[in-house]
Formats: sequence, C-alpha cells, structure tokens
Amino acid sequence: MLIAVLALLSTASCQTLFAPKPKGKSPLAPARMTADCCVLDVFFVNVPLGDPKANEELWQEIDEQRFDPDLRQRLGGNGFRVGVVGSQIPTALSQLMELNEKPPTTADDADAQLAEAGDRPRVSRRHIQTRPGERIEINASGIYEQLPVLLWSESGMVGGETYEQAQGVLAVKTYPQPDGRVRLDITPELQHGQSRKNFVLDASGGVGRMDFSRAKRGFDDLATDAVLAPGSMLVMTSLPHRPGSLGHHFFTEQAGKPMQKLLVIRLSQTQRDDLFDPGETLAMPEK
Repeated sequence: MLIAVLALLSTASCQTLFAPKPKGKSPLAPARMTADCCVLDVFFVNVPLGDPKANEELWQEIDEQRFDPDLRQRLGGNGFRVGVVGSQIPTALSQLMELNEKPPTTADDADAQLAEAGDRPRVSRRHIQTRPGERIEINASGIYEQLPVLLWSESGMVGGETYEQAQGVLAVKTYPQPDGRVRLDITPELQHGQSRKNFVLDASGGVGRMDFSRAKRGFDDLATDAVLAPGSMLVMTSLPHRPGSLGHHFFTEQAGKPMQKLLVIRLSQTQRDDLFDPGETLAMPEK
C-alpha cells in the first residue's frame, strides 16, 4: 500500500515539474510597456561641417514652420536649426542615416569603435523608454575645458559668456496626448563646473536623495516642443555660418577635420490612446 502511494506521488510530481510549458510564454519575453510610456530612438549623424546634403538638400523636405517665427528667429540667432518630418523619411535623410546600407551603431558599439579607430562613427543610436514628464538628458557635445559662447538676443544684441568644464545637454521630456501622439519638449542647457553634492526632494517633497551634478544654465527661451505621431521625427542641428554660437558648440566638433552633427529623435512606439481608453487625460504643464 505504501509503495503504491509513493509511486502515485512520484508520477504526479514528475507531471508537475516536467510538463511542457505553454507556447508563447517564454520567461525571457520582454515586459509589456505601461500605458503611459513611449519609446524614442535617438540618432546622431556626423557629416563634414557645411555638408550640402545635410544643410541644403535635406531641409527642402523638413517642416520648419511647425515652430512660430519668433522662436525660429531666436534659434537661428543662436545657431540652431530644427524641424519635423513625418513617417515618410526624406531620401536625403535616409541616405545620411545609412538606413539602406547598415544598421546604426549603438552607444556601446560607438565607444568601442572610438577606442579602436580614434574616430567617430557616421551614425550612432540610443534607444530610450520614458514616462510622462520624466527628464532625460541627451549629451549633444563633449566637455569643453573652457567654453566662450556668443549669445544672441531678440533685440539683435550679441553678448559673450565663458564657462569652465562645460557640456551641451538637451533636457527632453515627453507628454502623451489623448490621440496617441506624444508632445516632445526639448530645452538646451549648459552643464558646467565640477560635480557638486546636493540633497534633492522628490516632486511631493516627502522623500529626498543625494544628487551629484554640475551647475546648469538652461536656455528656456530656446525651448522647442513638437507633437509627434509614431514614426515621425524631430531633426536638430547647427547653422554652419554661426561660429561661436550656442548651437555651434552643441553640434560641431573641431578635433581633426571639423564635423557637424545632426540629431534625429524618432517616436518609435507609444502605448497610450485615450480614444479607446477614456481615462483621465494627463495634465500638461503651463508654457
């Protein structure tokens, strides 16, 4: 009797432990995005400074009119150029991004290539998943030991400021819209000086943490926002004829042959669509 019971338990245990797993339920399958997340693909494209394809041909197919004239004037005065393209990628941009030739280099691969070849790859990519209002940083430049910057004002005046240990950074935030699109907010800033230890409270003011960061100079008057549908892109670069400007320091490099960078941010994926999920709409910060 005891032997029969043990045999029965052994059979049941084997059936439990070694039963085939249902198909399509791999434990390595990626977790599903939450409804309020979106995914951005961030590309940097390196071209010779003043390259005609990047500065003339390309911009014939990019919509710069998405931004109001005053903002475009401020951006242009400070050496920036920005526009939006739809999901149909312009031929010139496709060629610059080498989409039909080879996959873009990831950030890790780019570091490896730099170490080996001493040169920057033509195209690099960063894949980012972000939540509404979460601040992410895109390092547009390396760190300058000393950075003299010419700043242009709407009155036409040009002033100069100098920063030590400075780096051009783009502070980016995303805000999903009820129709499934995403509003992308981008603010240029200079982070400079040595890292400092600061005690920072969270948004509720109830929990604190230690933060090691450098001083920041934000340029809110140069902040841009664009509403993107999945697959559409924002393109930003410098104006080659504005040497010494803020945009010049963000998007050009002088090591060896002068190079110009194009930043391409593509809205790759979003899960939110209140047309089918009539929940509470996310509050947008006042401009």
